[in-house]
Amino acid sequence: MTTPRLQIARFSVALAAELLLCAALNLFDDWSRAEMPVRFVIAAIGCGIAYLIAVSAFPIFLSTRRQALLFWGVALALRLFALPLQPGDDFWRYQWEGKIQSAGFNPYVHAPDDPALTETRAEFTAWPKINHPHFRAIYPPGAELLFAGLSRVSESPLLYKALFAAADLATAAVLLLLVPGAQRYATAAWYAWNPLVVYSFAGAAHFDSLMILPTMAGVLFLTRIENASSRQTQWLLASGAAVLFGIAISIKLIPVLLLPLCVFALGRRCVVLAISLAIPALLSLLYGYPRVPIWESLGDFAYVTRLNDLFWWLIEETVWPNPLQKNYHYNRVAAGAVALVSLLFIRDWKRGMLWVLGTALILTPVLHPWYCTWILPFAAWRRVPPWHVLSVTLFAYFLFWSPQLFTTAWRAEPWLRAMIIVPPVFAVLLFAMRGRPAAAPSAR
Repeated sequence: MTTPRLQIARFSVALAAELLLCAALNLFDDWSRAEMPVRFVIAAIGCGIAYLIAVSAFPIFLSTRRQALLFWGVALALRLFALPLQPGDDFWRYQWEGKIQSAGFNPYVHAPDDPALTETRAEFTAWPKINHPHFRAIYPPGAELLFAGLSRVSESPLLYKALFAAADLATAAVLLLLVPGAQRYATAAWYAWNPLVVYSFAGAAHFDSLMILPTMAGVLFLTRIENASSRQTQWLLASGAAVLFGIAISIKLIPVLLLPLCVFALGRRCVVLAISLAIPALLSLLYGYPRVPIWESLGDFAYVTRLNDLFWWLIEETVWPNPLQKNYHYNRVAAGAVALVSLLFIRDWKRGMLWVLGTALILTPVLHPWYCTWILPFAAWRRVPPWHVLSVTLFAYFLFWSPQLFTTAWRAEPWLRAMIIVPPVFAVLLFAMRGRPAAAPSAR
């Protein structure tokens, strides 16, 4: 049995290593140099291993005040270390779509390479960095409104990163409310200290944190309905949850997958979920819908070339060859599987949300690392560590930026798939053998 002194020693060494390796990522973020992606991945995975050790040894025997200071101090430090990192290439798309809106153009009408935008492109020095320039806007209208607003304030990546990191920290605060009790800081640290979470929002400037925050806040409202003292309060909480899910869907569509489970959670109050669909629909009107088919480009983009999937490659290597790496109907299969999983958890919507998102991630034909952040607050809340292990191994994805490692550019080799998949599978086996840890009573 580990003594508190030994636990503190192990925790301190692991935490120091995580902080140092997180800061060291700034040395390896110039991926125009061939050797840098490999060094970045080595440092990031090392940071992730240190993180797994640190959160596993979180000193819950400290006073609540000390746990709070430790929790928030480390969470803030990690994000401050990540802020100077170069943003991911999606960031330039955010800036571009905000800029053209300021110039009076509709991002759902004009793709970046549209001849009508020639003058605007000349003024945008990062134009060559925009990915998929032939696609019109693929984000929901809430995200486009956000890009328009930010572009009017500043072009600095720091503004975007600060906003996305602040939303991320707010998600950690929501987790603390979802898991009250002696272990709430230890539980929330699985999310708040996760290097992939830190890098995705404070480092690479992905905006998914703005979707995750209202989603988790909506979940918090759903859990409060059970203990509400009056019917009026229950309806207010249900309506608040519906509004929050509507905001989340307006930023990114992923929370739509959770709405069937919200129906089970709300029972006869589920009629308020019409609000969740009405909010993105109303925001669509600002961009000319239905005259302008703003959802069309999103549907088209769902069939882009495959990348880094967890499941379909196995089918293709055995019974269904796919030499052109097309998506076919994988997304439709995934949607059907998600619907089936939702029905299986009709009596346990909290666990069901984890399973629904897990099914979507396993069956998605394109798995970028920041997609994994969608499930991580649920994995922390429900105490399912294998997803956090996957969040560490997914850093290997960034080796794609070093094409000399692959015989075919942007196509995963067996060794890369093994790096990403084998450790989480091993973690699942260990998790199953040890048994699922009991969740806090208020989180059930």
